[in-house]
Amino acid sequence: MDAIEKISQDIILNILSRLPLKSLMRCKCVSKHWYSLINDPILAELHLQRSNCDSINLVICANLPSSTAWEILIFKFDNENQPKLSASLKIDIEDISSVYSCEGLICISGSAGIHLCNPSTRELVTLPRSNSLEEPSMHGFGYSPSTKEYKVVQLIHNKLIDGCSPLSSKFGVLTLGTKSWRPIDNVPYVLHPKKNSITLNGIMYWLTCTKKRGPDSVEEIATFNVGDERFGAFSGPPDCHALEGKSAVSLGVLQGTLCLTCDYYNRNSVNHKLEIWMMKDDNARGWVKQYSIETCWMIYNIFSLYHWKGKLILEDPPYGLLWYDPGTNTFETILCYGDAFPCLCMESLMPLVNRQLLVKRLTNAG
Repeated sequence: MDAIEKISQDIILNILSRLPLKSLMRCKCVSKHWYSLINDPILAELHLQRSNCDSINLVICANLPSSTAWEILIFKFDNENQPKLSASLKIDIEDISSVYSCEGLICISGSAGIHLCNPSTRELVTLPRSNSLEEPSMHGFGYSPSTKEYKVVQLIHNKLIDGCSPLSSKFGVLTLGTKSWRPIDNVPYVLHPKKNSITLNGIMYWLTCTKKRGPDSVEEIATFNVGDERFGAFSGPPDCHALEGKSAVSLGVLQGTLCLTCDYYNRNSVNHKLEIWMMKDDNARGWVKQYSIETCWMIYNIFSLYHWKGKLILEDPPYGLLWYDPGTNTFETILCYGDAFPCLCMESLMPLVNRQLLVKRLTNAG
């Protein structure tokens, strides 16, 4: 009987994982048994694995002039170029310094601490603070497919020099579901304190920097395996500094592959030259220059929505987001905003309950 019940449970979860998230959320109200099924992390993982580009939402944490508090704005993509606002959630956070997205959850950090949120289920938890008296200079957020764990990392630089730090840094890790931070000593690389990390397939990526080559130099790209918590590194594109003038460098994800953007600019000109490099092979760590774009926009970040109608989403802070069409080499404004942090987030059932943390339910803003 136990085997039959287990098979039945597996079949039910398999069927449910193919349903739209909105339908699954309604099923929670059927009974306690259905509520338990929908909150099963196994179902959440299966549902994420079967998600496609239609399940990607644009999520913006914004401090709007018309509001007295920060809000989480959720936009859905349809057949038109302009995303449609589907929900606006009020969050009781005084200030935000960074926002990361990974596997259906977003990580929000600020002076009041670090918060994890599932915009789809409207759950939010506040993580415990570390024992360190020093304020972290950067964070990272990732998920390990091998261990099925979400982890938040924070790095404390003892001293900043020309926008970078010396080798002496403190690195802490917190696994979602635990209540304490674990230190990792002797970080072997100089991670850039002013550049966001990127997480892809269980690996966190950071730009490194050296005092000799300036804060935007690409000496190496450091990696952190979310599962076994080991560091590594590999070289960035070899010709990324070939052009004259200043450059702004950032990491992104394009077509499911790590990419690096080099935005070259000259103080005597309003024009920029944007190069987008894509990694050819995860093992060989080779690079190929995918795009070379002449633009007047100052591009900070690139979002992985190239497969949506053949366009890329580019971030031009503090002004907003842009569509870029490689076929016509044209730009189009998507959204304009001021004090805000955008990210792409998959619709997800991943529960934050039973994580040994107090769960808050976010309500509609306004």
